Amino acid sequence: MFRTFESNMRHGVKKIKFSNGVDSNRALIRKLSVNFFLKGKLTTTLSKAKAIKPVIERLVEKMKVRTEANVNYLKQKLNSREVIEIAYRDIGPVVAKVSGGYVRIVKLGRRESDAAEVGRIEWVYPIIKQK
Repeated sequence: MFRTFESNMRHGVKKIKFSNGVDSNRALIRKLSVNFFLKGKLTTTLSKAKAIKPVIERLVEKMKVRTEANVNYLKQKLNSREVIEIAYRDIGPVVAKVSGGYVRIVKLGRRESDAAEVGRIEWVYPIIKQK
C-alpha cells in the first residue's frame, strides 16, 4: 500500500545539522549567533558558518522594526539582553532599507591542526557600535 498523505521528501527544507543532538546543536547555533552580534565577525569552520548564516539573516529581519513580537522572538532565540539592545540601537537602522544579504562568508582556507575548512562570517554593510 502507498500512503499519499505522508511524505519523507524534504521539499524546500535546508537545514544543516551536527551530530551532537538537538539541544547541543541549538546551544551551538545560539552561542555562535550571540558572539557574531557582539563582535561583528566570527571565524569558525565553514560548515558552522553555513549553518548560522540563515539563522542570522532571519534574526536581522526581526531587528528592523521594534515590535513586541520581534523583541520576544529575539529573546527566545538569543537569550541576551545586551544583543537585543545592540540590535535595535546599532544594527536595525543600518539594515532597515535593505532586503536580505546582510552577511557574507569568506573562505580562509584550511586550518593547520586538523585541515578543517575555515571561514569568516561578516557584515556586508558596515555596522558601527555605539558605546
